[in-house]
Amino acid sequence: MSPEVVQTIIDDLGALLLFTMILILAAGQIYRAIYAVATQSFLIAVAGAVLATATGNPDLWVIAGVTLTVKTMVLPFVLHRVVQRLNVRREVEPVIPVGATLAIAVVVVVMSFQLSATLGSVHQAITGNALPVGISLTLLGVLVMATGQTALTQMVGLFASENGIFFTAMAVTQGMPLIIEIGVILDVILAALVMAIMVLRVRSTVDADIADLDELRG
Repeated sequence: MSPEVVQTIIDDLGALLLFTMILILAAGQIYRAIYAVATQSFLIAVAGAVLATATGNPDLWVIAGVTLTVKTMVLPFVLHRVVQRLNVRREVEPVIPVGATLAIAVVVVVMSFQLSATLGSVHQAITGNALPVGISLTLLGVLVMATGQTALTQMVGLFASENGIFFTAMAVTQGMPLIIEIGVILDVILAALVMAIMVLRVRSTVDADIADLDELRG
């Protein structure tokens, strides 16, 4: 696979990643945001497979497989089960209007590409537009966490932000040490499990308090 073909594929995947980020920001329901971040993780796995084919680095195949299994299937399934278990509102309620959020997102993307263009030779050494796309995903994930009112929405933002860091790292290094990449994925899994347990615990405590109040009123 020639470098030009790899760059074209990475650029196309980067465009799709930015589109999934827009879907997350504009999602009216938490399920749509979960599906969008799962699609985003799938695209990251595809990028890993493309880079593995181009470089012959077996670690990238492992990372692509782990990303596909854990971040595309397992973590979205966990989030979906938490939504069902808590019976929470499916609607996403951002702190600021969606239109304003999307406007901020456009500014972030433009600034990321402008910043990347100023790096000169450093930018040329990176596959395609992975650097500005990765920066955009990371910052927009932080934006989702900052504007989300629920823990589930903030978890989606955390996954999206981590996907941006992961995408940039793969394209920049074309294969970080395997132990580092596995460690990053495990950190995300641990954060997801801790947040899910906390949400379930808070919900059960609140339900118990409401039940006690109902008994007192009766």
